[in-house]
Amino acid sequence: MTTSSETTSADAQDTSHSTPHTAFRVVHCGDGLRRCPWAVSTPGALADHDHDWGTAPSSADEYFATLTLELVDSGLARWSQSARHGSWYLHMADLEPARVSLFDEDDVDDLLVNAELIRNRAKIEAVIHNAEVCRDWDMDRWLALLEEAGVPFPGDAPEAAPDNALELPDSSTESRRLSQVLRSHGIVLVGPVTAYRWLQRIGRAPGHLAGCFRTEPGDGG
Repeated sequence: MTTSSETTSADAQDTSHSTPHTAFRVVHCGDGLRRCPWAVSTPGALADHDHDWGTAPSSADEYFATLTLELVDSGLARWSQSARHGSWYLHMADLEPARVSLFDEDDVDDLLVNAELIRNRAKIEAVIHNAEVCRDWDMDRWLALLEEAGVPFPGDAPEAAPDNALELPDSSTESRRLSQVLRSHGIVLVGPVTAYRWLQRIGRAPGHLAGCFRTEPGDGG
């Protein structure tokens, strides 16, 4: 990886177009890769974009962890909290539901005074509640929930990646159904917008722009 100043520099070619939407298209970075424009906003956003965003979970615990990250980030400026993600793993038992489900009121109080986290009691208590609900879920259970909500499988007529960030929706028919399905199974504080962000995070909805290196075949993004 190049230095942040190199990575976040865009070609003049990408910034000189007259269209007002240019700033929302992919940017050509100093390391030769094209990225979504939000990737270069902060070092945390860059790491999230390049390695996590749009990547399918490989375990049941990862499904819970990715859903948790979108829950705690909900209602806040997009990409502003990416740098905190590691702190949630550090201070909440690697976001493993079997361990998080054991957190008690004293643990909640400790988390609420931790400056590395989003100190929101409702969100923290929702994470612990959700861990209690899904601590015994396996991969098949998570995949069944997505199927119940009618979320397309990754190879089934995938949606085309949009050309600019303004074309990315905040929610979808599938995310609205998914929010209801999750609620019916006991998962709380996941509305349609959070559900859609989760689908983007796990690669079940378009989350990268056309031309971004993460949309290239074989990348997994």
